[in-house]
Amino acid sequence: MASGCATVPSPQSRSDREVRSSSPRTVAEVIQQGTQKSTRLIDYGELVVQGVKLKNTQFDYPITVNSRVEYWVDYFTGRGRPHFEKYLERSEYFIPYIEPILKQNGMPLDLVYLAMIESGFNNHARSHARAVGPWQFISATGKRYGLMVNWWVDERRDIRKSTLAAVEYLNDLYRMFGAWELAAAAYNAGENKVARGIQRFGTKDFWVLSRQRFFRPETRDYVPKIIAAALISKNREQFGFPATKLRPAADEAIAPDGELVKVIKTDQPEVGLQADQSEKELQEIGKVVEAETAARGDEDEFDDEEDASDDPAQRRITPATLLVPLDSQLSEGQVATNDSQPLAKPVPTPHVTKDGRVGGEEIVEFDVRSPADLLKIARAAGLSYQTVKALNPEVSRWCTPPALNTYRLKLPASSKEKFLSTYNHAAYPREVKFMTYKIRRGETLGHVARHFGINVDPIADLNGVSARMPLKNGVHVMLPIPTDRSRSLASLDLKDPPSKKRVRAKRGRGAPKYYKVTYKKREAARKRKGRES
Repeated sequence: MASGCATVPSPQSRSDREVRSSSPRTVAEVIQQGTQKSTRLIDYGELVVQGVKLKNTQFDYPITVNSRVEYWVDYFTGRGRPHFEKYLERSEYFIPYIEPILKQNGMPLDLVYLAMIESGFNNHARSHARAVGPWQFISATGKRYGLMVNWWVDERRDIRKSTLAAVEYLNDLYRMFGAWELAAAAYNAGENKVARGIQRFGTKDFWVLSRQRFFRPETRDYVPKIIAAALISKNREQFGFPATKLRPAADEAIAPDGELVKVIKTDQPEVGLQADQSEKELQEIGKVVEAETAARGDEDEFDDEEDASDDPAQRRITPATLLVPLDSQLSEGQVATNDSQPLAKPVPTPHVTKDGRVGGEEIVEFDVRSPADLLKIARAAGLSYQTVKALNPEVSRWCTPPALNTYRLKLPASSKEKFLSTYNHAAYPREVKFMTYKIRRGETLGHVARHFGINVDPIADLNGVSARMPLKNGVHVMLPIPTDRSRSLASLDLKDPPSKKRVRAKRGRGAPKYYKVTYKKREAARKRKGRES
């Protein structure tokens, strides 16, 4: 750790004496406090880190340079350099998409570095606590802020929706605690944990609280990591990181989640999906269903397999509609209210490279009637299935959620005309038909779910019944499985992983009991057994 470091007090911080006099007495009072948001861009003047005077010292997130911040600067520029280099590469695609959303909601733009620390700008990141996506929402918090998290879709991986949820959550946390450092700590540890710390130690200064052993080490280092990431990212050349920006090639696209996706155009979208265990399992499922149906002599089709276009309500919905992005920037303080349009534009592609070539694919969004089969979407757009799946990482399965009327999908702009003309054609087979199963006497949805290796909830939702509802003998139920079993189903995540059950050792009354047997008792038992024989 270099000497000559400078300590800059946070613009939001106050002395312990002032805070103690106004500190609430209970946890509820701490959380109920309201504070006006402050997002001023502050020039911190002279900032010295690792003996280097930084060139860019303007931040709208409170900056404090101390021993913990310098420790993480040393780590990110030393042992952690390979990881941080990847974070900086991804930031070229993530930050231009996230910053407009933060600006339109009056949030500090430097909060993008909170996402960098949370996930390394990786929408596929998953923590040991099952937090998912670039903002690392756990399921309960994501649902609380309007994200759909179920068997079909996980919107924690959708950069637009998850960023809006993170903005709302961080905004609530700032109103609770009045400091962005405390809001970030609460984002990591939970608002109740931070409120109890304020109540116990009588201070709302994060740096005072972090010196206590009340927070876990992860939370104590959370804010220093964010500050270190901001210092390095805004002065990357001074810390030895390349300043050149990576650009996509002509056959690549930047997805709205910031990922670089290879755009594969083909007339056979299923080619390249290697047959794996999922395909074998589906083939076996199909054989089982066909054998059982033949044995019962029942050739009736399930009523819900009829063409959805016969429904007058469904006929009024266009199968696919192009969403036009906002052409002009919103004025300061104005927020887009029309949910049919993207709140912020994707990264501005295509672009012109240094040698004059135009590279990169622009991404456009469509509203499609749901459920929509992603393989049929790929066929209509002339793309590979992998490309469609990579551009829509929040869709967990092979089709969009059946419970929704429409769903928003992302595709390359070069496929726009082909997709709309093909997918909206009356003769195109876009209807989704699910495999059906005939209930035997005594079977429940739980039995069916275990038999096919699928969670019971999607089966219940698909059929509009309760998971515990008793089923009559001979009733048909739909399964979340495509009827087209000939295609390769690798990466479709058809089968659910088996749930792990913890086996605890028996204690108390249920535990086996052991007794000490004396020599006399053993001899008496041996003689008694000899007489009986």
